[in-house]
Amino acid sequence: MSRLSRIARAGFSLIEVNMAIFVLAGGALALLGLFPLGLRDSTEARNEMRVAAFADRFVGAVRIAAEQAADKGEFEDLLAEAMDVTGGLKLNEDAGDADNDGSDYDEDQSGVYYRAWMTPLDAPEGISADHLKCYRLGLLVTAENPKQNPRAMYYATGYGLTVTLDGRNAD
Repeated sequence: MSRLSRIARAGFSLIEVNMAIFVLAGGALALLGLFPLGLRDSTEARNEMRVAAFADRFVGAVRIAAEQAADKGEFEDLLAEAMDVTGGLKLNEDAGDADNDGSDYDEDQSGVYYRAWMTPLDAPEGISADHLKCYRLGLLVTAENPKQNPRAMYYATGYGLTVTLDGRNAD
């Protein structure tokens, strides 16, 4: 075999080059397919963080207001002041219907939608202090607009608290 024919045959054939391009294109497409999943997971994580931050702020405000308030009206005022929610914090009288249209949810400036309610509870057994009033406080929080997506209400994060107000806190 002459030296010229060995040099002419050195290198890659067109089939080998096409196979290499096919393998690289398949890997690139697989990587591109992961970007929407990562974006969706990132958005969900950000929404969960906003919901958790709102709930943490709410629970902290409830603790502060419960320590200082003497009655329900004062508690609601202190809670609304501590939460600093645009348009004021609204505490509904009941949990509401499970099949409502989402119109009773309020929006916080952080972009979460919430529904809070407060209902009176009977005094615990064995406690007959007239100055103590017990309430059940509930909160539903979601990052999706329940007016646009009614399903968001069914998947909202829920919190329940028992609040005891001491009438002796009155100044």
